[in-house]
Amino acid sequence: MSEGVGIENSIDLDQAKVDSELQPSHKADGVWPKLRIQHVSKSFQSKNGKVYVLEDINFEIQQGEFVCIVGPSGCGKTTLLNIVAGLEKADAGEVWANDYKINGAGTDRVVIFQEAALFPWLNVIKNVEFGLKLKGINGSKRRSTALEYLKMVHLTKFQNAHVHELSGGMKQRVAIARALAMNPEMLLMDEPFSALDAQTRWILHFELQNIWLKTKKTILFVTHNIREAVCLADRIIILSSSPGRIKKEFLVNLPRPRDDNDVNVAEYSTRIMKELKAEIDKVMKCEMDADSCVECDIKCTTEGVAKTDMGGGI
Repeated sequence: MSEGVGIENSIDLDQAKVDSELQPSHKADGVWPKLRIQHVSKSFQSKNGKVYVLEDINFEIQQGEFVCIVGPSGCGKTTLLNIVAGLEKADAGEVWANDYKINGAGTDRVVIFQEAALFPWLNVIKNVEFGLKLKGINGSKRRSTALEYLKMVHLTKFQNAHVHELSGGMKQRVAIARALAMNPEMLLMDEPFSALDAQTRWILHFELQNIWLKTKKTILFVTHNIREAVCLADRIIILSSSPGRIKKEFLVNLPRPRDDNDVNVAEYSTRIMKELKAEIDKVMKCEMDADSCVECDIKCTTEGVAKTDMGGGI
């Protein structure tokens, strides 16, 4: 391993337990964490009984930090993001943004989904202006702000194009510009590049890193792609197989911008994949043999029936 890669900077949360007595009033050096997730658990009701998705999730994100969440399919990554966004309610626990408790959606948090979710009847610049119009910002200010962020994602030449004329990568860049135009305190990104081809993802990884370096927005990013996480994140949080618990954190000490194909990115990715493989193996074993559920610590709702079919993905 190259000197200085820092792959040893991981935190085993099975050995170093998260402090169970953290209080909402906690500050580090007099500064509130930008995001504080405290003892969050979540379940859903299915035909086979209660499905446990998240269990006792605890972590903090500081101002300007870029954090990625990875884990086996079905471990609750997107559910956790939706709870932070205020789109879903946790069964237990609390989520705090700065010094206030999150009880619903808010303009301080903007979600970028897997699909760009643009309005097909509006052209590119009017899509970017849409949220600003709802905020009551006048036309000239809306236009200048939208152009500023379209320039940031290199789409000013397409400002008058319609959605159906754009590629998948261009649509996501418009979605990012629209989110940034709202000037949120946090960007919540749910696998925004998963449907794109490898070449387009590679380009957008560079663009998102450059945008983050310019804006220093706090970003919580969910992904199945390990190299994507290493390429983008300051810190990577690994969730265990369902119910999702924090298994380990990795600090990524690499200079930016990072390249997906860099040898140091590959070294980090290999280490993280070893952690994830154990969780994926648990899921696969549980699906092949219901009796193994106790062994792999996946709770079932009824005897012989695993509570959810999570597949073998990551």
